[in-house]
Amino acid sequence: MKKISGSKARSRKMMLRGFLRWFLYAAVLLLFYLFETNPLIRGYCPLLIIPLATAVAMYEGDLAAGIFGVFCGLMLDMASGVTITGFSALWLLCACPFISLLSRFLIKVTFFSHFIVTAAVTVVMGAMDFLFVHWMWEGAGSSISFTRSIIPAYGGAICFAIPVYFLITLIVSKLRPKEQRRLEESAQSAEEAIYKEKE
Repeated sequence: MKKISGSKARSRKMMLRGFLRWFLYAAVLLLFYLFETNPLIRGYCPLLIIPLATAVAMYEGDLAAGIFGVFCGLMLDMASGVTITGFSALWLLCACPFISLLSRFLIKVTFFSHFIVTAAVTVVMGAMDFLFVHWMWEGAGSSISFTRSIIPAYGGAICFAIPVYFLITLIVSKLRPKEQRRLEESAQSAEEAIYKEKE
């Protein structure tokens, strides 16, 4: 009976930690959304939601990362007011599960890998935004939008990738179950040992 009650208590604790973790992810998303709709510097609004989506994707499962990516994309579209609703959601729906799988099987989760992944996603999204929203409708005048809107917004997302990564890492380190972290650490160390043996 003690073992059963102990496991129930652990599972409840894990559920509570999971709920708090996702609650904080949502709170950060809302904060970034408010920042984008009411920028501190007029005319400059870095798209912080993109590095948030990629950082969460690196720590969470592919399904959860995809769902969170959709929400991030919808918030991004609503904040910009320029792109069609669902435009960014579609790209992040494709990118976030891929990043989740990539970080689980191929790359180590570090601030550097997050920076590279965020830069790649941001460049693709920025290019699609420019091509399908600005260039298609504005024509020759799209060069002004590119320098005044696309570069500051998407460039800001890349510049702020590392601070956002450390914020999400802090949330994960405090609220992720210790057992899960230990399993991941042991799996990574086993993979490194196998890689060294092959060399």
